[in-house]
Amino acid sequence: MSTTKGERREWLARSREAINQLPLNELFELPGRPHVVYQIRSYANTGSSLAEAASQARSDMPFLFKAFETGQIGPKRMAKMHGGKPRVATIHEYLDWTITAQSSTEDDELDFGGFRVVVILPRYVSPWPYPGDPGNCEGKKAHPDLGGPLPPFPLLQTHGRPMCAATIRSGPGYLEVPFVATQEHKRGKGYCRCLVEAIEEIARALKLEKLMLCSTNDPIVKSTWHHLNFDFASEEEMEAWDIPHADLVYLQNTTQMHKVLPPPGQYRPIVIKHKDFKQRTYARLDPVVKRPRLHTAPPKKNPPKKPAMGKGSPPAGAA
Repeated sequence: MSTTKGERREWLARSREAINQLPLNELFELPGRPHVVYQIRSYANTGSSLAEAASQARSDMPFLFKAFETGQIGPKRMAKMHGGKPRVATIHEYLDWTITAQSSTEDDELDFGGFRVVVILPRYVSPWPYPGDPGNCEGKKAHPDLGGPLPPFPLLQTHGRPMCAATIRSGPGYLEVPFVATQEHKRGKGYCRCLVEAIEEIARALKLEKLMLCSTNDPIVKSTWHHLNFDFASEEEMEAWDIPHADLVYLQNTTQMHKVLPPPGQYRPIVIKHKDFKQRTYARLDPVVKRPRLHTAPPKKNPPKKPAMGKGSPPAGAA
């Protein structure tokens, strides 16, 4: 591949167009996860301006912004500190540009074009459908390679707001994932794993081979990604894959990780019936490979037992 900036930018732009073929705002089920659905969104053309589009995204997914912006200097304060002179961009601006997919035509500017947002939403299934309930029927697959093997039953519906979200962008052979976050009160309940499974399904539909993830340097966060089968990407590997950091949304104090896509899971459909209630779900047939978490702290040692009183030992503090 030519290293000329202009030619490489055009090559990247063509590879990033692949994600445009996926339908937006449709609900997709995750096989083996009957309690959630996922959705691909675009905020690139939301509203009449960048500020309006970013405001809509912040209203829909406040947790995604809070996870990265808490404790960081905002753009207004940063501009005041520099007195209007050129300055580095803040994480607030990086998030706004990424989620709203701000493209650039200049070779010396960062290009955020092509980004989409994938969200995990709670699935709603009526527990007591009435006879002839229009929602209690088989739906249609919005994309042949997304969702369950069979059309959803009943129709996919959701209630509530996104529980976790990620920004994604297709590239030459990989799917880029720079920002991922989960609602604070939803963490530790498996929703991020559901999100990763949805992202993997999207990457397979686009015929991509790997995920490129930007992780913070927090030991707990890196341990979580390692538990989800992500590996640290060395500079030698990045060079061998022809993926310079300039092609990605690369932030300071972060670690580049990657995951080679596993083959899709094998599922057996199961239909649950009770009176007028009917739902199709899936049971996984092949085992799920799980890694142990990285050690983030030395194991705690049990304190030595104190001798019982009256057994010949003086009380604590006695000379």
